[in-house]
This record gives sequence, C-alpha cells and structure tokens, in this order.
Amino acid sequence: MWVEAGRWEPLAGDLPACFDNWVGLLVLDGLLVREVEINGLRCGELLGPGDVLRPWDEDDGAALLECHTSWRVLEPTRVALLDGNFARRACAWPTVTTELLQRTLRRSRAQSILLAITQARRADVRLRTLFAHLADRWGRVTPEGIVLPLRLTHTVIAQLTGLRRPSVSISLGELERTGEIIRLSKNHWLIAHKAT
Repeated sequence: MWVEAGRWEPLAGDLPACFDNWVGLLVLDGLLVREVEINGLRCGELLGPGDVLRPWDEDDGAALLECHTSWRVLEPTRVALLDGNFARRACAWPTVTTELLQRTLRRSRAQSILLAITQARRADVRLRTLFAHLADRWGRVTPEGIVLPLRLTHTVIAQLTGLRRPSVSISLGELERTGEIIRLSKNHWLIAHKAT
C-alpha cells in the first residue's frame, strides 16, 4: 500500500475494519512520524524502512491517562500488509518471525534512546546526540562527514528531542555556524567528521 506525504489516518483508509491475526504493517520505503500527545505535551517517533507498525493497537482514550496518537508521512511511504494469511504462511519459516521480532525490539530500543536524549539539559547536546542516533540508522559516510538523507523539519526535530521549536532553530543555527551539523537541502543533513 502506498501512502502519500501529509497527515495519515491508517484506520480510515484502505485497511479492513478487523485485524485479527495480523502481524502488522511493515514499512518498505519512505519516512513517517508517529506523534503522541498527552495533556498538550507532544513527542514524536521517526519511522522508516524495516519498522513494523500496528496502528490499531493504540490506546487512544481508553486509559486513565488520555493519550492521542496521530501519523504524519514525511516522504511517500510504501507498507506491506502483514495480514493473517501472511502470519499463517510465515509460520513455515521461523526466521521470518524472528526478524520481525528483532525489528520490533530495535524500535523499542530507539524509543529508549530518544527518551534518554530528552534528559540532557542543553539543547546542543540533545541535537548532537539525536543526529548521531539517526546517523547510526540512516547515515551514509562521505569524505565530508555523515550525510542523513532525511526530510526533518525543526518541528519534527523538536518532537524527537523534547525541545521547543524555537530552541531547535537557535541551536541548529549555532551548530551550523560551527560547521558541526549542516542542512545541505530540504532532504539532507551533514554531520561533519569533527562532530562525530
């Protein structure tokens, strides 16, 4: 299934009403953000190829703590529907199930890293750490440094770091002036070798 850039309501589109025995949605291409809001506080999770999603498992409004989840597609995204038929066929190959479980745990570890990043007191430390974290997954080493081919707005970066958007803009401006993290284009960032 292809999903175009913009707001995405996964349960309001082409997916069925019942997800019995579904494994999930496997992101094949693209980039999206899962946004969570609790009492006006927001955070985000950056998702891309290899991530397994289960948007029907969200607990919106069903718990004591009211939580709202929304999805935003940053780049056109293609997902594989891992439905009940897939789950039955995959049982013949335990390594497939193991790989999907590893991907789910990798996503959980990435969330823990984002949580740890929000504990840094200084904005520049949060940003350097976030970009190093993103570089581990999406970075491409070049002679100038590590290039991140990601469409990241200051708003998305703020959601990932727990900072306010103006703080992100000011701190990124300073990091760019020092040559540590440079925005090459709307879709590309450079982490200079001296910053890694």
